[in-house]
Amino acid sequence: MLLEQLVEKASQPREFDWDAYYRWFYSRLAGREVTGFGFWQCRKCLTVNAVYLPARYGKCRGCNLIHLPHDQ
Repeated sequence: MLLEQLVEKASQPREFDWDAYYRWFYSRLAGREVTGFGFWQCRKCLTVNAVYLPARYGKCRGCNLIHLPHDQ
């Protein structure tokens, strides 16, 4: 019974548009229009950071190391 209810709920349209909300939220944080976001881990201090795309670079919250988004 529970599985049937989950399948039925998954087939219905979503109640909230979370993708639009997160685009708006991250655009407000970045102060500019954001098309996407990603996460990266600093190689020096191992801090997890967010980068708002499009961006030329990101800066580590812990040690201020510069990160280029196309580097992996």
